[in-house]
Amino acid sequence: MPHSTIPRQSWFTCDKDYAQGAFFWLTCLVGLVLILPSLDYQGIMATGDHGRDLYAARAALKGQLPYRDYWWIYGPLMPYYYALCYKLFGIHIPAVLAGKAILQLMSSLLFYRILILPGVPPILAFIGAMWFLLFFPGFFITYNHIGGVFLLLALTYGILRYQKERKTTTLYPTVVYVFLLSLVKINFGIIALGCLLTGVLCIDCVHKNQMTRQKKNFYLWAVVLMPAMVVLIYLALFWGLPTHVIRQSIVYLKQDQLYTMPVMTTIAMFSKSIFDNITSSWSNFFLATLIVGTIVKSIYLVTQKQIDSLKHTTIVLTIGLLGLFYILCMHEFLLSGVFYRSSWARPFSYLMMFVLLSMGTRRLARTVRYLLYVTLLFVLGQRALDTRLYIKSAKIPSQYLNMEKGKVFLGNEPHWIQTVTESVSYLQNHLKENELFLALPYDPLYYFLTDKKSPTRQLIFCDPTPIARKQEEEIIAELEQKKVNWILLSSRADATEPGLGTLGKTYCPLIGGYVAKNFKTVVEFGDWVHDPGWAWNHGVRILRRGLP
Repeated sequence: MPHSTIPRQSWFTCDKDYAQGAFFWLTCLVGLVLILPSLDYQGIMATGDHGRDLYAARAALKGQLPYRDYWWIYGPLMPYYYALCYKLFGIHIPAVLAGKAILQLMSSLLFYRILILPGVPPILAFIGAMWFLLFFPGFFITYNHIGGVFLLLALTYGILRYQKERKTTTLYPTVVYVFLLSLVKINFGIIALGCLLTGVLCIDCVHKNQMTRQKKNFYLWAVVLMPAMVVLIYLALFWGLPTHVIRQSIVYLKQDQLYTMPVMTTIAMFSKSIFDNITSSWSNFFLATLIVGTIVKSIYLVTQKQIDSLKHTTIVLTIGLLGLFYILCMHEFLLSGVFYRSSWARPFSYLMMFVLLSMGTRRLARTVRYLLYVTLLFVLGQRALDTRLYIKSAKIPSQYLNMEKGKVFLGNEPHWIQTVTESVSYLQNHLKENELFLALPYDPLYYFLTDKKSPTRQLIFCDPTPIARKQEEEIIAELEQKKVNWILLSSRADATEPGLGTLGKTYCPLIGGYVAKNFKTVVEFGDWVHDPGWAWNHGVRILRRGLP
């Protein structure tokens, strides 16, 4: 066929596909550049929550089972994922950070692909993916939840891909995503299943899709077989364990929650935080006004049906699905008022923002659209530069956890890092090869850094974790049987932080009495003057059995 007779639409399609592919790989490349500095840097580390995750992955690598062999409060999947990272990269903290970075990068690529599906221009989808990478706060408290975010985005992509292609075979992977998400965090697995079924039913109803044999198989797997497999896995892990151990691992009862707040109070608090953020600077106010303006216009276009019917239906269904995910993923935050829990919903607010931005700017002049893109890219560039300079400034010797299983720069206070280093060094120099120690009240980071196994499955001791008298007796018996002669006691054993309590007084009276009677302090490190915090004002005492 002569060059002049090639249809223009073919060239347009080729150009569009080329642009989508080019920006996809640009997203991958730029995302990799943005993530690389964080492979050996962590903003803040806690001896409790982060130590638990690091220890759990190490235990999984050694063949131990979550819940049964060590205390764990999330789904059983992520310890095995990070155990694989240990296998590939070595047993140290940067291996876990690498695993987290991989999930962040893959999530940004999914973010890009999700935006492409409803027709967002590739350059704006790229900006959206970078916005997710640079502004998504993530979960500073644990390495576990990034796996859930990745699977939620994968599920969203699967549903929206079904909306576009309307092939039942595209739904089969979504069942796998829900299954895996249930093994990351069970409550979000339940929410994901509800969103999947609601999304598919709405799409089928709007487009009048037929109930085929393939669709029946999908519902069989999604509604019956997959949930049954999840239940069987959890039953196998919890089978035969006492009730108090199950309560310590599946903390969804109201009486087991450390933080609770009325929903309306939480909504008011969240609304105020948004208002405060918007009005905190002129740049924030300008950006918010720009975004809100284009969103309002896009809503007007959709409601007035000033776009063709197919695009109108696609946009309405897309926004509806993203809105459903957003609302349901807010449930933990709404019930607790703990701000970091709102991060589950944040990716969906970003997705809605960029879908509506695309709609609101579609009929603007090309120059105006480009000015908007340049403005957003400038904001991203400033954020990336600030983040990079901040991390670079933190990579100094006093911020380096210099030990075999550390090898990471931290944003903690230098005194905190020094206390951890001195405590680990002392334990390594004084404990025999097969000798164990008990870390109280919640400091499993020391088990990981010293490469020691906890003498008991229980890793946490505090008021919100119900430890029955019988369990205390069993723990003491374990300490005697394993001849545990050393105890690491951190200053959080007596903290004023609400809900933690005091060892031996408000919780574990038997263990507290046993320690006081049989162990004496041999050395003390860190801060025992100021009130201890989650990852600051850290003090450690090493106790030994049998001293006069």
